[in-house]
Amino acid sequence: MCETSVLIEKYLQGELTKAERQKLMEWVLAKEENRVFFKNRIREYDRNCSTDFDHEAAFLKFSGAITTKKSKKRIPFHIFRYAAVFAILLASAIFVKSHFLDNPQPTDNRVTKEQPIFPDKEGIVLKLDDGSTQEIDSESDGLVQDAQGNVIANKDKNQLTFDSKAETEKTRVRFNELYVPNGQRFKVKLSDGTWVWLNSGSKLRFPQHFARGSKSREVFLEGEAFFDVTKNAQKPFIVTAENINIKVLGTRFNLSAYGTDDAIATTLVEGAVNVYEIKTPKNRTRLSPSYQANFNKSTKSLGKQKVNTSLYTAWMQNKLIINDLTFPEILKKLERTHNVTFINKAPHLNAAVFQGEFHNESVESILKTIALSTPFSYKIEQNRITILK
Repeated sequence: MCETSVLIEKYLQGELTKAERQKLMEWVLAKEENRVFFKNRIREYDRNCSTDFDHEAAFLKFSGAITTKKSKKRIPFHIFRYAAVFAILLASAIFVKSHFLDNPQPTDNRVTKEQPIFPDKEGIVLKLDDGSTQEIDSESDGLVQDAQGNVIANKDKNQLTFDSKAETEKTRVRFNELYVPNGQRFKVKLSDGTWVWLNSGSKLRFPQHFARGSKSREVFLEGEAFFDVTKNAQKPFIVTAENINIKVLGTRFNLSAYGTDDAIATTLVEGAVNVYEIKTPKNRTRLSPSYQANFNKSTKSLGKQKVNTSLYTAWMQNKLIINDLTFPEILKKLERTHNVTFINKAPHLNAAVFQGEFHNESVESILKTIALSTPFSYKIEQNRITILK
């Protein structure tokens, strides 16, 4: 028996070492015939694997056996079921792991969803200080003008650039709002040179020009954005998200502050930031690169931890990272990224916790892959998806 066959057999028996798993993965990804051979061997081993998946997408089930383990201390009522799927999707791989509790907490079957700010508009909307609104076409170039015909920004497909001139000290600061709906992303360059990438379902309130005499540069965020802040030691850059401030001089960080989420997360990639509650500015948490500050909305507590920042910025590359998320949390993310609405009629899934990665995949492709490890069915009716038992 050749070495590859030995590795496959060891994998099927759950006996692969970390090094052997990596070697097998490299072999599977090397050639199309390797993927076909591996898929057929998996199907021979596990007759329960679905056969109606798209072969061109090359879904491969890496583990069909589900084992049940009790904790070493045999704590009553805490039995976990472990299942693993390692699926290769074109040139990318996903690992899905689920844990189940015997007594999941009952939850509402409708996923909590942010309400659209402009329900009569489907695209990206820019609301100017004068109250007028413009729907931004992310596929075309052009100039953005206010109600008086004054050019206020240049548009280059999916990004806006505001000119760098500053307001005079006597001029009132004019705030604009940029709203990016679910299923879309957008990029804006502020008048000080700061770049902001806005994720799906987000709104940024910002001055058309930063005032010349102000002591700071302030913007307001609802949703998620990545900031690449232009350094100005005399004017710190402050982002307000609900009752939290993030104060920087010049840095790069991701801020997730969706209204329906339980926490506000600030993840620092480069530089330094101070995070604090608006009412207690002296009680601030200072972050260095690769650290994340989490503000728990329920307990009003602010903590920090070291993280892999790429997990929290992957959305900028159209990647969906699932890092120990429950099934309802995954559905909430999919609602934002794919502009769909979920009805979850499978409460037994709510206690499952998953890990995995998808790159630019359809919502149906993602659901199919997750269902490999945790079987469920679903029904799609336009942009409404019902999860069934």
